[in-house]
This record gives sequence, C-alpha cells and structure tokens, in this order.
Amino acid sequence: MKKILIAAAATSLLAAGSAALAPAASAQNTPNIIGGSSATVAWEVQLLFVQGGGTYGCTGEQLNASWVLTANHCADGTTSMNVYQSNSTSNRGPARVVDALYSAPSGDIALAHLRTAAPLSSYAPLNLSYTTKSSGTGVVMGYGNRANSAPTDHLYKATVNLTGRSTDAYYGTAQHVTGVDGASNHGDSGGALTVNGSVVGVCSTGDTADPGSNIHAGSNYAVLSQSASWIRSTAGV
Repeated sequence: MKKILIAAAATSLLAAGSAALAPAASAQNTPNIIGGSSATVAWEVQLLFVQGGGTYGCTGEQLNASWVLTANHCADGTTSMNVYQSNSTSNRGPARVVDALYSAPSGDIALAHLRTAAPLSSYAPLNLSYTTKSSGTGVVMGYGNRANSAPTDHLYKATVNLTGRSTDAYYGTAQHVTGVDGASNHGDSGGALTVNGSVVGVCSTGDTADPGSNIHAGSNYAVLSQSASWIRSTAGV
C-alpha cells in the first residue's frame, strides 16, 4: 500500500470552473457520462485536485464520514485535493480537504482521507465479493463532460451492459461495460459501477480516446474485490 501525504488544498481549487477536467494526460483515463439521465445520489461526490501543476476533476464514492473511494490515477502524483458533496458542478458547496491518499495493492483503486469528518445521510453500499460478468446490466455514474465535450452541471447516470473481464489502467482486474442509454466519456474517473444497487467497481479507462457522442461506447471499471481486504481494513467498512 502506498500512502501519499498531501498539503492543504490550494485556494485555486475552490475557484475552479464548473466543468470537470481530465485527471491525467492520457485521454483514455478520463471517462464520464454521455447520454443517460440526471441523478441525485448523496454519496457520489466530486473531487478537485492538483496534479502535475494542473487542476483536474474526478468522481468518488463516500464510504463513511472520513473516507472516499476513487480511482488510483486520480490520486497518483496528486499534491492537494478537495471533496465536494453536492451533485451540482456549478454549486459544489463547501470544500472538504483531503489530508492523505492511499493507493490499493491491486487495481486502479485509491482511498482519500478527509481531514475533518463530513457526515452524509447515506454512504456508498459496496459489494466486495463481486466477480466479473459477461451478461446482465449495471449503472454507471459520474461528473464531467457530456457528448462532444459539452460540460455538465450535475451528476449523471447511465445503464450499461456487462460484457466480460478486462484490465484497468494499473493492470488490475476490470469489468468491461458498453452503454445501453449512455456511456463513459472524458472529464471524470473514479465514478461508480453499481450492480444490483451496490458499488462493484470504479471507472478506470475508456476503450477509445474520444467516444464523441457514442452512447454505446465501452469502458473498464476497476473491480473492488481485488483489493477487498485492504478497503475494509483501511476505511473501516
């Protein structure tokens, strides 16, 4: 497990624009939602952070008052991070400062620790025994750009097909999905894949560098079960 100590969040994060930005240089590591529908989910939070001198955005799942789950490529090399608990990207609400980031031993998975506890009305339900599927459907969620790079002002969700095992950005086990009524796009990573109402993975990569407006595009979600014991022991869930 790699622990990344980070400084107090920079004030520039608080003033960042309403459109979430790509969290990494590789365009394939930045999926969000094309199509789909607006969603309200208390535990699906926004992350703004400084990485490599730029300010970027990702999605996270708040697990309890002190811990947030996200993708490791959103944490790797990050020097400051804030969490926002609003589902609106134009009115994010107060910043919750992250004081440490932890990389999972396997997969594109990370945990962010909040400096001060920030309780919510509900927290992300996890399925830490999930195995990849080649049939059935799930739901993906995220913030960021919509079709053809148009910015969003809210959290969106979409139904996806479960289409087999794949690999995430850190060579871990991933669930491959393709869109039914919406798909992943640039502008966010770390967003939830839920199956039967529980979070089973976080968004890692897209199949193509630019899916444009293709609501059926494919993407890869790092499966939480590959680091289940680490998630339990670190976040206390």
